[in-house]
Amino acid sequence: MAIEGYSKEELGARIAEVVSPSQPISSVEFLKGREQELQDVERALYAKGRSVFIYGDRGVGKSSLAATAAFQYQSAEASPIFVGGAKDETFVSMIANIANQALGRSRLHTTKTTRGLALDWRGLKWSWGQELNVKDVTAQLAAVGDAVDLLTEVATVHSASPVVVIDEFDTIGEAEERHKFASLLKHLGDRGVPLKIIFTGIGSSVTELLGAHASASRQLAQIELARLGWEARREVVIQAAQKLGLDVDPNVAWRMAIVSDGYPAYLHLITEAMLWQAADDKDVCDQLTFEHYHLGLRKAIALVSMWLQEPYKAAVLQRPSEMEDVVWATADGEDLWRDTRDMYDAYKVIAEKRQRLDVLDRTNFTKILGRLKTKSYGEVLESVPNRPGWYTYKEKMVRGYVRMQAEAQNMELNGERPAQRQRMHISSNARSGYYESQIPRGARLAFGLDRDNTDKDAG
Repeated sequence: MAIEGYSKEELGARIAEVVSPSQPISSVEFLKGREQELQDVERALYAKGRSVFIYGDRGVGKSSLAATAAFQYQSAEASPIFVGGAKDETFVSMIANIANQALGRSRLHTTKTTRGLALDWRGLKWSWGQELNVKDVTAQLAAVGDAVDLLTEVATVHSASPVVVIDEFDTIGEAEERHKFASLLKHLGDRGVPLKIIFTGIGSSVTELLGAHASASRQLAQIELARLGWEARREVVIQAAQKLGLDVDPNVAWRMAIVSDGYPAYLHLITEAMLWQAADDKDVCDQLTFEHYHLGLRKAIALVSMWLQEPYKAAVLQRPSEMEDVVWATADGEDLWRDTRDMYDAYKVIAEKRQRLDVLDRTNFTKILGRLKTKSYGEVLESVPNRPGWYTYKEKMVRGYVRMQAEAQNMELNGERPAQRQRMHISSNARSGYYESQIPRGARLAFGLDRDNTDKDAG
């Protein structure tokens, strides 16, 4: 192997340890850029009767933060309980799944201890390692109070400090079923049940997901998760490489920070592909270079989930050539909300770099932006409410995929340069979606363009 010290099997196992593109991170060591949020979650859980709701856009790392916090808080004699939402899930089916996970396969006790543990509740008998039919459990859950009784028993048997993670809570189809959890939290808190719940979900507010239930507000801490800041983006790839004895070209780390758009899943996916490219080198590799980056990027693009690829394909495949230029222009900026003028300026630069002979005028460019809101063009964009001429991505993660596609075709989008009006204080969940923007002077931002030149152009 070109990465010294590993057989093929050992390298595969090691790469799987240092990057996690397909499942949540559960270790503080690899959870980058979330120190403050992790502390906020932990402190919230220490309060009696309080649970936590982590919310934000898809792909920002809510599940990883929840899993890491759960393992931090959960007492050592058992593992946290993980269940996931789905369209056909109901309140009672989720409670039944929690009970099964808590008393079945999730136990980490020794065999000697666990074989003697069991729970007998309303004629239902759980024993370690054995799950009950969900229908049998749900038949005993006629009201929220029944769920409170069951979880009280579960908490007693499970561990001293049990934690439940309900991931993708917003995917539960019926709003009425989601709203029942607010009542559950209130009753668990009022009765002093030590079980804690960490919810994750997409949404601009917890009320949107749980429903208005003012009496439960004191039982729920709300933690908003934005995209990763610049330094954390770099740390993901740098640390992963270092764990394998490799350095990273500093400009490669910055290009990844830009193209990933602040989504940890993209960073982990590209890093994984880069490490395998380094392993394929003919000579011993000691640094990840632009060659590894570009080869890895192309591999990563092919591995992105199909639901993220489809909007882009619908917008550009079998379309006039200028469509791809326009789509790239919509992603050439760090802010999640962008106005038509800024996107048109980006489009003109892209068209010039691609040596287009026919450049769209502002009117026709605006018409195409309107098409990108339609289903036949992938519903890439949607209008910003009460802001005429402003757009945002309907699915925010698609922005990152667009940037990856542009980068793979040698069009480096440089969203790190904000306009003067965008340097005003604006909440993280609105325009920019992250807290810091610190591209250093001298960092390579595009072919033949560095930060110093960018600043001069901007001024």
